[in-house]
Amino acid sequence: MAVIGSLESGWLAAWRMMTTLDALLGQLFRLHHTELVRFASRLIGDRDCGEEAAQEAYLRIAARREATAIVHPKTYLFTAARRTAIDISVRRQAEADRRADLDEATHVVDSPHFAEQDRRNRRLFQLIVALNELPAACRQTFVLNKLHGMKHKDIARKLGISVSMVEKHMMRAFAHCRDVARDRDDI
Repeated sequence: MAVIGSLESGWLAAWRMMTTLDALLGQLFRLHHTELVRFASRLIGDRDCGEEAAQEAYLRIAARREATAIVHPKTYLFTAARRTAIDISVRRQAEADRRADLDEATHVVDSPHFAEQDRRNRRLFQLIVALNELPAACRQTFVLNKLHGMKHKDIARKLGISVSMVEKHMMRAFAHCRDVARDRDDI
């Protein structure tokens, strides 16, 4: 009976502590949310991502189950938001690095006839989708060569790889585009 009582009191103490932490987090949210979103938005450069960073910061603090007390909750919250903003920025940059840019490629399409331009835009879009399926180095090599007109030697120097590797990346990109065209019958 004494064991059950001590287990129950331990559970009750943990529940009270969790309820207190939730109440403190709610108070922290109400007091600093607007300021935190502005702070994160300035770091990231986007209001929506700033809101996301603020939410993730609160979630990180809510998930924290360390026994040590947070002495300066506002500082801790803003530090968590700064780290979250950095993580979001790194994710966004990694995503941008993995994608070929449609705006960068559309200068290739300059037909005065709308139907022809539409057909070219569709083909260009399909090409970009196919390029996004390639590894980043392979895609970057192809874009530098075909859209920016760089020579293999210059690409190799820029990317810090051998000319032979540039040629292999180009062959892989061409083979992939050919396979996609064969599958879709219209690139």
